[in-house]
Amino acid sequence: MSIQTPALEQVYDHLAETLDSIPESGRTPMLTRLALLMSEQIGQQDLICRLIDEAAFTD
Repeated sequence: MSIQTPALEQVYDHLAETLDSIPESGRTPMLTRLALLMSEQIGQQDLICRLIDEAAFTD
């Protein structure tokens, strides 16, 4: 399942606005919680780990 570009742009905007509203010291914990919540929804360990690697090493 994939998300269409307009919806992906809305998700990006919402994430950016949310991060902007959080003090810098709270951004990493928020992103960690988000990743774990999304991981629960995805439910595929190998896919989740691949996505983490992709996010970390994409220029």
